[in-house]
Amino acid sequence: MSPEQGQGSQGIDLGGIIVAAALIVLGIVALWDTTNMADADSFVFPRMVAISMIGFCILFIALQMIAPSIGTNEEAGVVGGSSLRRIGLVTAMVLAALLMPWLGFLVSGALSFAAIMLLAMYDQWTPFRRLVFPVVGIVIVAGFYVIFAELLLVPLPVGSLFG
Repeated sequence: MSPEQGQGSQGIDLGGIIVAAALIVLGIVALWDTTNMADADSFVFPRMVAISMIGFCILFIALQMIAPSIGTNEEAGVVGGSSLRRIGLVTAMVLAALLMPWLGFLVSGALSFAAIMLLAMYDQWTPFRRLVFPVVGIVIVAGFYVIFAELLLVPLPVGSLFG
């Protein structure tokens, strides 16, 4: 990857370091926000995610500073691609999060999975993919629902349209 594509002259991923630093700040803000939560059931999961995110970002920055060429491949990287698809993926995720209070976790999760699957698919839609991909999406969304709602006892939105 050339310096014009986000890498410094020594192969350091400057853009990645900036994003990692921003995520560390976001993680610290999330940790600070959990100090107002009195119930351990409420703050354990957000703290675990924030601490993990901070740790992995620190590890990424350290690896970039120590040995920036580890894990890089000069032939790999973004070549071409579609900015509209990338914007569509982010938009689908944001819309799913915004619609969750009205549609609930299961419906908005299934809709966002479908939108992301359609936007991200570069290969041809075969009959097998048309059948299997939606089934896999429903299983994944339902699996996350069971894990969070039943095993971890995280209250998930049911949706005001259905509740």
